[in-house]
Amino acid sequence: MYSTFLNWIKGLTTLTIVLVSLYFFYQYREDFYLIAEVSPTIFIVLLLLVILSIIINGNKLRDITQSFSIELRLKEWVGLAFISSSLNGVVYKSGSMITSNYLKRKYGFPYTSFIGALGADHFMVVLINASVGFGISIYAMTAYPEIFPLTCWFLVVGIALLYLIINPVNVSRTEKRFLDALRRVTITLNNIFKNKKLFKKLFLNNSILVFLTGLRLFIACKAIGVDFELLHCYLYTTVWAFVRLIPILQSDIGSRELATGFLSEILGSGFKQGILATAVDRIFEMALALVGTTILKNIFLVQGMNQTTHKKILQPLSGFHTFTAIIKSLAWK
Repeated sequence: MYSTFLNWIKGLTTLTIVLVSLYFFYQYREDFYLIAEVSPTIFIVLLLLVILSIIINGNKLRDITQSFSIELRLKEWVGLAFISSSLNGVVYKSGSMITSNYLKRKYGFPYTSFIGALGADHFMVVLINASVGFGISIYAMTAYPEIFPLTCWFLVVGIALLYLIINPVNVSRTEKRFLDALRRVTITLNNIFKNKKLFKKLFLNNSILVFLTGLRLFIACKAIGVDFELLHCYLYTTVWAFVRLIPILQSDIGSRELATGFLSEILGSGFKQGILATAVDRIFEMALALVGTTILKNIFLVQGMNQTTHKKILQPLSGFHTFTAIIKSLAWK
């Protein structure tokens, strides 16, 4: 009963934010036409930055699976990266569910191990973004004291995550199924933090991702003639990492744009400009991920797999509008 109510709240909240964002997109629709006038150079740079970001996400998956003695082929980790990017951009973790299902069925990789690895990776992403955001907001606060609460938030989150990494949480063995699954998840998470070689690889990949994401937004601004400072772009993109953590949202569609709009208004760049720049970045990201998924799911992942396995893992991708069906089909048994 409570779970159903919570899902309704999440759905309504997400829908409201999406509708509000669509309203602003409609209001600013003429400005989106500037995308058609983007120079070939900026267009190519944006494409390359998006593709590189997706490939780095795939490389993280390869590093994680290698630590569990699973060797993914190039076709697999690149293909799964595009699939995850396209689906995660619409419904949180739906792409990750596809990936975990694939690894479980083909390699026997436990769901709990995958979730633990994903948790460790997200810990690192948020910690890096909190560090970068804190540094930039300290610098920007001299001119914009209004962002003091945001600076404090970055500091508090950074300290909390560092504490959890240094003092990992341990769950005692129990017969209760949920708590036992949680225990196995925390074991994987803690093992990754203790694995210095893997930790360094993930830290490097995530640091590059943070760098590319800020640069990508900066280039997206240039595409439509929006004049954002480079450091401000990095401040906006660090906030995106926290928007994804809001528990009552099922997607960051709209919420990312609104968060950037409000923050860019505070920093004197304008609400409209923040909405437009973030939307352009999302359009490029989603379009490329979708095109890549359409190609790679049929070429890279199908080869070497029998028809039954292929259907069980990738059949939900035949219709991108049925994301709830994806979640149901991948529910743990």
